[in-house]
Amino acid sequence: MSIVHEDFDIEEQGGGIAPGAIVATAVAAGLAAFLIRRATHREKQVETPVEVAAAAWDRVSDADLRGRTVAATRLFLVDRVLPEMKPVLLDLVRDIKGYIDDAFRRIEQTIRDI
Repeated sequence: MSIVHEDFDIEEQGGGIAPGAIVATAVAAGLAAFLIRRATHREKQVETPVEVAAAAWDRVSDADLRGRTVAATRLFLVDRVLPEMKPVLLDLVRDIKGYIDDAFRRIEQTIRDI
């Protein structure tokens, strides 16, 4: 019996994730999101336009925000992305080198044939 037929047999037997487990997971995720949001947001107070403007100016005038963002991005790229991409980049360089070598061989042959 092939793998495809075995998959159909399992689906026909009703195997899989129980609906109760899916509902319980969704409820738990919703509860966690609610608790996190409640913990991070303070209650909204009636603010005057001056207070709103002052709060907005404080957020905008953070001079080091751009520097911290650049540092965090650089750290992420250097620590996580580059080590993962190194083998891909090396293969790409090898492929390009092969294409260039083949092109030069064809050019040399064409010049010899003239």
